[in-house]
Amino acid sequence: MNNVVLVADQISRRFSEGKLDVEVLKKIDLQVKAGETIAIVGASGSGKSTLLQILGGLDQPSSGHVSIAGQSLSYLNSTELGVFRNQHLGFVYQFHHLLPEFTALENVAMPLWIRRTPRKLANEQAQKVLEAVGLVDRGHHLPSQLSGGERQRIAIARALITQPVCILADEPTGNLDRSTAEQVFQLMMGLAQTHQSAFVVVTHDPLLASRCELTLYLRAGQLSDSE
Repeated sequence: MNNVVLVADQISRRFSEGKLDVEVLKKIDLQVKAGETIAIVGASGSGKSTLLQILGGLDQPSSGHVSIAGQSLSYLNSTELGVFRNQHLGFVYQFHHLLPEFTALENVAMPLWIRRTPRKLANEQAQKVLEAVGLVDRGHHLPSQLSGGERQRIAIARALITQPVCILADEPTGNLDRSTAEQVFQLMMGLAQTHQSAFVVVTHDPLLASRCELTLYLRAGQLSDSE
């Protein structure tokens, strides 16, 4: 159990509004080990993003609980959750969510600034991570001056800078052409091995999913390892 960094135990999520009552996730169990790469594949609207948000503490399950690095998220209030996410998790989305007025290096350093790490030290760390994603020469460019693939690599660098135990990625290549998507995905897989951060990746692309060690399928609210 020592190398298990994320545990989802009997996760269910129900949405109720008026007469509408939909159980999107049904008693899902999941264990993720350090450095492991897992793809979650499912049709649009199957609940993949909802599951990822619950795993990251951005949404609460209707029942069940999530533990990360041995800490159950159920016992943390919203402030504590924010601090915990900054310390233990990284997030990458389909749209990079870089802050347009900050340079690539500043965007990468931002999670450390939030921790009140001294600026000089934070920027030095950001420089190292930029080197890891092959963009050390683009550090002083604004997001608007970067290509789509470069922006997504910057987003990955930002997710990595805190050395999280797990990175949660929601369609991280969905906005890229096939060639660029392939490069970004290979980079993520390589960094998972180098940094021993686990990656849980939601994707609609079975080809990219096949590059992960394990592919899980979300269907009718349940997670399975068979199509």
